[in-house]
Amino acid sequence: MRRLPTLTKAQRRALLLLEWVLLLGIVAIAVWKGRTPQSPSQEVVERRAWSNAPAKPFTYAEPERKVETFPFDPNTADSTALLRLGLSPWQVRSIYRYRARLGRYHTPEDFMNVPYLTNEQWQRLRPYIRIEERFRFVEPHRRLRAPSHSPLEEEKESMTTEARADSVPKVSLLSGDSERPGVGLMPKLSAGETVDINTADTAMLKLIPGIASKRAARIVAYRQTLGGFVNVEQAMEAIEMPDTVLKYMTLTPVEVRKIPVNKLSVRQLMRHPYLSFYQAKAIFEHRQDKGNLRSIDELSRLDAFRPSDIDRLRPYLSFE
Repeated sequence: MRRLPTLTKAQRRALLLLEWVLLLGIVAIAVWKGRTPQSPSQEVVERRAWSNAPAKPFTYAEPERKVETFPFDPNTADSTALLRLGLSPWQVRSIYRYRARLGRYHTPEDFMNVPYLTNEQWQRLRPYIRIEERFRFVEPHRRLRAPSHSPLEEEKESMTTEARADSVPKVSLLSGDSERPGVGLMPKLSAGETVDINTADTAMLKLIPGIASKRAARIVAYRQTLGGFVNVEQAMEAIEMPDTVLKYMTLTPVEVRKIPVNKLSVRQLMRHPYLSFYQAKAIFEHRQDKGNLRSIDELSRLDAFRPSDIDRLRPYLSFE
């Protein structure tokens, strides 16, 4: 104020008073803001509510899919059908990638190349794999010679065919032996003739049209591993064959070999074609926890077994 010599003494007092009023006003406003609670923003309110909310337990759950089993061709089945069969989505994508690279499943055994296919899945799906004829490999006996247009060659072919027909030994279907010695092609069965698949050897099985040495050997080996057939359709589980072979097969009921489920180890139980690793393990764990199994009904209550599995296993189990 002393630097304002032009102001009178009264004016200097008025300015001083005004300065004090302004100073007090600033102080009052600061005090009022400090005491008045500020309303938090909506974001702050939501954060506080989230932090103060009690923690709720949560789990990651995947809805259980209903697994079905039905005949299918892995070369033409769409994703919906493959998922219904119990395959995982990434397995379905792998099948699609395999087919996109011009890959084809020529035999049911090729389906084993699906990544991480479990033994249970393979045992369940194997009997239902149907490969269309156009996707199969050409078998040697089906590679026919192109017809000749030369009269001389046609005459030579006719003579050769007659000579081969004379050299084929006649076979008795009842005994399976040749009527005269010599090596030749064995004639196939005619319509109405059948072979008992529970007692036939490979030579008799090769009389069935559509069955050669490999298929006959696989049927006999599968019959021995299984313990005997209880129906004709079981022969189709041994190896891929045309359905027409069934009309040449018959079955004589025999006493099949039973497996003692209360005495064998997991590895021994798995040797039966109708028992997977998970099912054999379930039997072993039940024996350890609750004792021996007493009947097929008790076995059906285990989670690893479905009604279709029980029906297949029923003739082959012993609960002694």
